[in-house]
Amino acid sequence: MALSLQRRFFFGLLFAGMMLGLTEAILRVVVPDDAWLMSWEREDGLLLYRSRTYVGGPVDPQERQRWRSGELSLKAGTDTVQHDGEVPWAVRTNAQGLREDRPIPTGRLAERQFLALGDSWMFGVNAPQGQSLPARLEQLLPRAIGVESVEVVNGGIPGANAWHMLRRWHYLRDRIAIDGLILGLPHNAPDPDVPAMRRAWYERARGLPAGQSRIYRGIRHLLSPYTRPHYPNLLSKAQEGDSKAMTLADLQTIISDAQARDIPVWMVLWPNDMEAAQDTAMSLSEWVGPVSDELDGHGGHALRDRNCWGSKDTWHPSASGYAAIAGVVTQVIASNSKAMTLTSGPCTSMPAPPPR
Repeated sequence: MALSLQRRFFFGLLFAGMMLGLTEAILRVVVPDDAWLMSWEREDGLLLYRSRTYVGGPVDPQERQRWRSGELSLKAGTDTVQHDGEVPWAVRTNAQGLREDRPIPTGRLAERQFLALGDSWMFGVNAPQGQSLPARLEQLLPRAIGVESVEVVNGGIPGANAWHMLRRWHYLRDRIAIDGLILGLPHNAPDPDVPAMRRAWYERARGLPAGQSRIYRGIRHLLSPYTRPHYPNLLSKAQEGDSKAMTLADLQTIISDAQARDIPVWMVLWPNDMEAAQDTAMSLSEWVGPVSDELDGHGGHALRDRNCWGSKDTWHPSASGYAAIAGVVTQVIASNSKAMTLTSGPCTSMPAPPPR
């Protein structure tokens, strides 16, 4: 007996579903999990903490070359003590590779939760655990903004530049709750091979949503060149070797993306080193000007006295220096001030942080 049209349609759907399920099962066995992920979705966008100076001591030539080529990430589960001259500073990272004592859940740990991105200054080189800038902000901000508790997730990475900050932003922005973004103006120029990497990454950044199905990922991968670009072309070919233009373009992308998500953004300003800090006429307007309209506030500390700097390290602040910066940044966030630049003042010695 011939099947009715409805039954043929039903069995056709059933057969198609079985074939799709079988294809999906085969692809899950044959194709690696991250094979068809977009470049910004891959976890290798995180940076491994392979510093030439910190955590683990000197690095062999092969590792040093990886460091120079931008393959930095932040090692998870670090618990060690580094030294600035004879002065020790403890470093701990959580299972997510963040300088935190505990995992950061997808929900929240506090009434207000901020993400801090930057280089070694945001990470807190020379600062013991609990005395970095993000940690000090956690102590100062609750009273300043009128809330019970604040969590400032430390997303800083030694050696990072704005390109690395952009990659880390894309990795973390949907994985944790973020009420505000704090960007540290990076001290590091992009690595020589960054222009080619960032061009490919920007060109592949498309608007199609993520998904777990291998079939969907494969189709999305094939369609991505024909979909609307997620980001505009921020740089001309002539600017790709311009470290300042690249830095500003990547910072602009982070800021614009955050504000499109209704996340306020503040920028932390600081000198380059102790020698640069002595320049009383120092201006950072060339960095702030192009993005000031989109920032909710900016400012930092000039760090002009010796106590603001490490014992031997004059390239990174001391714990007292980070505390001085935190005092200014707290005012910036509380007032959303765009008038503050580099505030001067002493860096008083800081007591040991309370247990966390």
